[in-house]
This record gives sequence, structure tokens and C-alpha cells, in this order.
Amino acid sequence: MKLKAGIFQFAPEHLEPEQNLEKVVRALDEAADQGAELVLLPELWSCGLLENRKQAVEQAAASRGIIDKLLAISDKRKIFSAGSLPEMDKNGRVFNTLFVAGPGSFLERYRKIHLFPLLNEGEIFEPGEHARDIWIETSRGKIGLGCIICYDLRFPDLARILALRGVDILICSALWPAARREAFETLLKARAMENQCFLLASNACQEVAGVEFAGSSRMICPDGRILFRMENKSGLNIKELDTRWIHKSRKSFFSAVPPSGWAFHTEEKILDIETLGSITKRRKKAGQRMVFTNGCFDIIHAGHVSYLKRARLLGDFLVVGMNSDSSVRSIKGEGRPVNPQEQRASVLSALAFVDYVVIFDEDTPRKIIQHLVPDVLVKGADWAENEIVGADFVKSHGGSVHRIKFDVHVSTTQLIERLRKKE
Repeated sequence: MKLKAGIFQFAPEHLEPEQNLEKVVRALDEAADQGAELVLLPELWSCGLLENRKQAVEQAAASRGIIDKLLAISDKRKIFSAGSLPEMDKNGRVFNTLFVAGPGSFLERYRKIHLFPLLNEGEIFEPGEHARDIWIETSRGKIGLGCIICYDLRFPDLARILALRGVDILICSALWPAARREAFETLLKARAMENQCFLLASNACQEVAGVEFAGSSRMICPDGRILFRMENKSGLNIKELDTRWIHKSRKSFFSAVPPSGWAFHTEEKILDIETLGSITKRRKKAGQRMVFTNGCFDIIHAGHVSYLKRARLLGDFLVVGMNSDSSVRSIKGEGRPVNPQEQRASVLSALAFVDYVVIFDEDTPRKIIQHLVPDVLVKGADWAENEIVGADFVKSHGGSVHRIKFDVHVSTTQLIERLRKKE
């Protein structure tokens, strides 16, 4: 299957969405005249680099009208466009979102997962949570697009997930600075080669809001050959891609799938306190933030899952301290726990967002907290901070304490009572 695709590289006018939209509309018209069915745009192409949340909120409001106009031209010219814009959801959260707009009011999105710390993106945007493969219907059939936004490029696991979902093209919408041009070019080629699929990257060029961007937008083949590379100036470049190259490249081997057939070998997660202490020290020395929480986790339910998932987002790895059977009996009384500690720990460790589980016999996790020295201590919002075991210790060592509201209200005790009534 063939697809004519284009990359529009330009320098967005800072905080001038209407001016930038005019440039993009002209580029889409030109691309459609040349038979292109997809055009990739830079990251935050409507506004350029954002410096604070206030700007993000204002530009997100402008994005609504921009998307309507993109859909209109997509329908008129039968062309898809893809590029990131600020987006605000119904809860007032602002995301850096890659929109794919197409004919027939087609609109799909990917919210940037990895926010760039050197530009304080985490203070401007909320992180996305899900990898997105977006499938577009072209004149010759369906094409799968795997979405990446700028800093996401440094995380190969994201591209790997998309490749395993069968996408044909990885698309990268970027605001990558000239100071790290070599890294940009190297990572783009690596992501294409290791996943054996096409990769399209559209980057901003020249100076935007006082920052010099790298340009270097390009199309790369599944075997790493570069179809074209753009210099640091504005322009539209269009090439025809033949997805049969992907199948040819993968015929002998597919490096995205290991020979064992299991892509995600997991390390041992259930550890004793001494082993875990050594591991956490190494990870913290490497600049990672440890999140710690604890509980009985007798019957894992939706409330637990939501809570642990949100806790994991507060740092780089999550350690769960779990009460042993004797500890649970001491706190809850005879008849608890329902499930023995080995089974409870096994279920906890199977959750993707739980990195490690450590079992403790005491009534509280104070000993573990003092041994591991978490960067972030998490408990439910039903606990006052002065009641949280280890809170003062963590804060005295430069850490923080977070109380998370349960957005799914389920109680293990109530579940057990309901089950017993049915017996």
C-alpha cells in the first residue's frame, strides 16, 4: 500500500494562532494539490513555545476554533493533518495533544506522556496516560499512525508499544532545540530502525520565543535510510511511502518482538527490605524519585487500582508496603485477611504501575519508610497529614506527602460483608 505524505516545517509565530493557522492552511492546500493525503506539523504549531500555564489555557481556548477549521479543510481537500496543540478537557486540565484531523469530521488525539523537565512542561501541562495508534482511511486503504510528541522520542518503550500494535508509520511532532540537534537526528533513526517502520518527524525551525530550533524534519525508511532531511528553514516536502517496505524489512526478523514471544520480561517485584533498599538507592542515585504507599490490599478492587495508578504518576517508581497476614490480623481482627500474603503480593506485583512490593510484619510501615527514605509518601485523602505514619520523617529528608482522593468508592470490608450476606 502506498501513501503520499508531507511534512510542513516552519517557525510558529509566538502566541499568534490565527497567523500560524493561515500558514498551515496554505501548506495543506499545496500538499493536496500535489496529491498528498497526510501532512505532519510541528509541536504546538499554533502558538510555539509556551512559558506558563496561563498562556497554555489561553491557547487551548483558541485550539477549539482551529480544530474546526482543520476539519473543514480536511473535508474539502480530502487530506489528513497531524500536529500538536494545547487542549483543555472538560475538567479544566490542559494537555499537549497531537490531533489527527481528517475528512468526514475524523478527529483522534494523543496526549503527550513525557513532559520535558528543562522547560517545566510538567507545570504547564498534565501528562497523558495512554499510547495511541490512530488508523486513517486513505484512498488505498487503512494506514496506522503511532503518535510521538518531541520528548517522547527519548523513551523507546513508547515507540515499541506502537510498533507491536502494528502501526505503519511513527509520527513525531516536535519543538526540538538546535542545541540538541544531533540527539534528535540519532533518536529518530533509532526509533525507525529498531521498530522497522516508517518514521516522519516535523520540527519547528529557526527562532521561536527566543529559542533556536533544530529544523531537521525528515522521513526515514524502516531500514534506516533517510528519504529526505530538511535544513533549518520553512518548507513543505512530500514523498510517497510504500508500506510494503515494512513487510520486506521484517520478513527475516522483527526486532520489536523478542524470540521468546514475550515482550515485557518483568524483574522480580516482591522483595525483602534489604534487597529493595539496595535497588532503591541505585535508582535514586540515577536521579529517579521513589513513591511509597502502603496497605493491606486484601481484595484488590477498582478503588485500589485507581489509587495506585495515580500514586505512580507522582514519581519514577512505586514501592508498595503490604501488611503481612499477622499484621492484618492485628489491625483487622480474626477472619482477616481473606487472601494470604503470598497471593495478595502476587496480585499487586502483576499491576503494571507497581514496581516493587515489600511485606512487613509490624502494624505500621515506619521501619520500611525509615530504611528506604521515599521521595514521595502517599496515603488516601481520608487520612489527615498529621496521622500519616512517616510523614514528618519524609519531609525532614526533603520529601513530600500527598493525599489522594478515591475517585472510585469501594471498601474491602463492605465487599466482604456483602459476600457473606449472600452465603
